[in-house]
Amino acid sequence: MVASGKGGVGKTTFTASLSVFLASKGKRIVAVDADVDAPNLSIALGKGKEKSSQEIKISHKAVLDHEKCVKCGKCVETCRYGAIFQSEDEVPVIMEMLCEGCGACTLVCPMEAIRIEEKLTGELVIEETKYGFPLVTGRLELGEHNSGHLVTSAKKIGHVKAEETNAELVVIDGAPGIGCPVIASISGASYVVAVTEPTPAAKRDLERLIRVIKHFNVPAGVIINKAELSTTYKDKLEKWINEEIQMPIIGEIPLDYEVLRALTHMTPIIEFNPSSKAAKAILEICEKVAENI
Repeated sequence: MVASGKGGVGKTTFTASLSVFLASKGKRIVAVDADVDAPNLSIALGKGKEKSSQEIKISHKAVLDHEKCVKCGKCVETCRYGAIFQSEDEVPVIMEMLCEGCGACTLVCPMEAIRIEEKLTGELVIEETKYGFPLVTGRLELGEHNSGHLVTSAKKIGHVKAEETNAELVVIDGAPGIGCPVIASISGASYVVAVTEPTPAAKRDLERLIRVIKHFNVPAGVIINKAELSTTYKDKLEKWINEEIQMPIIGEIPLDYEVLRALTHMTPIIEFNPSSKAAKAILEICEKVAENI
C-alpha cells in the first residue's frame, strides 16, 4: 500500500509508476485506487477500458412519509446533525447530505412517519489498463461519508480479481491523511510505502501516519519526494526519520517538472521520460520496493 499523511506529495504518481514497473518485470498485479473521495490513479495510468461496474449501498438515510407527518417538530429537535429543517407550520425537510442515518428521529416520531432506508454509497469500477493489469477504482457518491466501507469493498473486489487472474500482488493507492479510508487501506497490508516531502506540514502529517502504521505493526519505508524543495529541511527530516521514528528511507525523488508533463499526458513518468531525473530515481526506488515485498 502506498500512503501519505499529506495530500499532494506524489503518492498517486509513485503508485502509477510502481504498478507499471512491477508489471514490466513480469509480476502479475492488480491495482486498487482506495482514494475513493478523489480517485486519480486511473488518470495517472491513462484511463483504461472499463470492464464492469457495480453500485455499493452501505449508507442509510432517513425518509419522511408526508401523509403520516403531523408537523410536531420532534424529529427536528432530536436530530443532532442538523439534517432536518422545518419552516413554521410546514412538513419537515430531511437534508440527505447531512443525515447520518442514526435513526434517532424514527424513535421520537409519534406517528412513525420516518423510516431509515438504504442509499447508494458509491460505485466500484474495474478497468483493464493499457499496461495489461486490472485496476479497481472506488468512487464515493457526492456528500457520502462511508469511505472506509467503500475502500474495504474495493479491496475485496481487488483480491477477488487477483485470485481470478492468479496475481501475485495487489498494489493499493491509499487516500491522504489518517482517517477511515487510510485505516481500511493499511489493514491487512504486508508492506506500506509512506510518501512525504521536505515541508513542516508534510512532516507533521507523516508523523501521524507513522503512528497508524505502527499500530497495525506493518513493515514500512519512507520516500522523500520533491527533495530539492528545501535542502535544509530535508536534512532535518532525514535525521528525524532515522533517529526518532527509526524507519528506513527507501529513496529520494528530485524536484522535476517532467513529472507534471507526464501527468498532463496521463502517462507514468517512467514511461513518459525514462531518462528524466525523477524517472531514474523512481526506478531505483521501485527496485528496492520490489526487493522488500
